[in-house]
Amino acid sequence: MSITVNTNTTSLMVQRNLESATSSLAKSMQRLSTGMRINDAGDDAAGLSLSEKIMSQVSSADVTKNNAQTGLNMLQIADGDLSIIAENLQRIKDLAVQSANGVYATSERESIDQEVQLRLQEIDRIATSSSFSELKLLDGSLSGTGKCTLQIGAGSDIDENTIDISDAFGKADCASLGLDGQNVTTVDDSRAMIDAIDAAITGVTDRRGVIGASMNRLNSTMDRIDIRKENLQSSYSIIRDTDIAKESTELTKQQVLQQSSATLLQQANQTPTIALTLV
Repeated sequence: MSITVNTNTTSLMVQRNLESATSSLAKSMQRLSTGMRINDAGDDAAGLSLSEKIMSQVSSADVTKNNAQTGLNMLQIADGDLSIIAENLQRIKDLAVQSANGVYATSERESIDQEVQLRLQEIDRIATSSSFSELKLLDGSLSGTGKCTLQIGAGSDIDENTIDISDAFGKADCASLGLDGQNVTTVDDSRAMIDAIDAAITGVTDRRGVIGASMNRLNSTMDRIDIRKENLQSSYSIIRDTDIAKESTELTKQQVLQQSSATLLQQANQTPTIALTLV
């Protein structure tokens, strides 16, 4: 290799290697300090794009779970109010059975009927006032396909991303339960009330069954959302997070290369001085 003064190719080569080692060292430090393997698009453009899409799905999962939880809260309120209605119905049946007994005079049955009518008014009041925020739950306003759907997915497709819980919010007043105009002022009326109450209790029980099934479905949906979110976060971590052990090894390697390149650069810069010994 010839000895030159104007161009020190050895120094240029060592400078290039030093710059490369320094750049790689800075990148390793950045990854270790941020904990992220991808800090800008230049690190991995495809990985950045995929990880951002995954993170968007993770963020949506939190919202969809909240949506499902809100729907579950609505169902719990409706179920609680229906349980009170069922208690009133059972009390009315007890009173009807009592009034059907032939030992009572008309005035005594009228006294029994007073409580029956108050219980029926309470059922109407509960059915009218049962609400979640400003939504009425037991007046029939939410009953009907599509009137109360929960967005439990991040997409717009209705079949894949929504759950319809409208069937759980049927009307529960006396008229809908077949108790409108019923009384226990006579033996015959009391016996008719028993039949009507039995049917009403069955109706309320059926409605609570629908609510229970919807609650179980939403609990299952929330479990699925949690599992999916966990898997998405795992995928995101694989793409974006720094492998600390691997990056620490790379940091040490680049530190050694940087130090050796700096030492060699000093020596390479002195190479042209050899020409002085030849003059």
